[in-house]
Amino acid sequence: MGSLRYFVLFLFCITACKNGKPAESTVSGTLANNEETSSPLTARFDLVEYPEALLKENGLEEWEEFIDLYEALERLKELDLRDVGVNIIGISARIKKIVSDTLPGGFETPQIRSRFKVVQMQTQKARYFTKHYKEDSLIPSLKTLYGHYNALLLRMQVLKQEESTVVSQTIPLN
Repeated sequence: MGSLRYFVLFLFCITACKNGKPAESTVSGTLANNEETSSPLTARFDLVEYPEALLKENGLEEWEEFIDLYEALERLKELDLRDVGVNIIGISARIKKIVSDTLPGGFETPQIRSRFKVVQMQTQKARYFTKHYKEDSLIPSLKTLYGHYNALLLRMQVLKQEESTVVSQTIPLN
């Protein structure tokens, strides 16, 4: 009975040794694939087109802080995510200036101001993740930042469309 145990143990060891090498290559191949797909260089961010027509209609072509903010977000899309700390600090400063001032062109509404504050908060989160770089946290944080900024731009457009609809409906016909 004892020799049977040794024989089974011997077969188990031989089988484990034969399967060990392919398992290592499979694991390293899997790790290499995961590194390629989760590389910070492969992150893609969507940014809504700049609302030039909207700003022109409201006389805001010269709203420098807003233009600079959009351009900074546009540049951030092209950068290596391992070195974006300086750019996020710049975006944070721009959004802070916009939030601290009165919004021009009729955009001083709770809907727009709150969305600017959400973008500001998300920028601060992204800034934190650049200091304490965690690949699994920075990329989703930046994607969320772009999502909130896009929502801000779309809300600005909808607000002006709503205003023009209300104005056109209240003008009396002769």
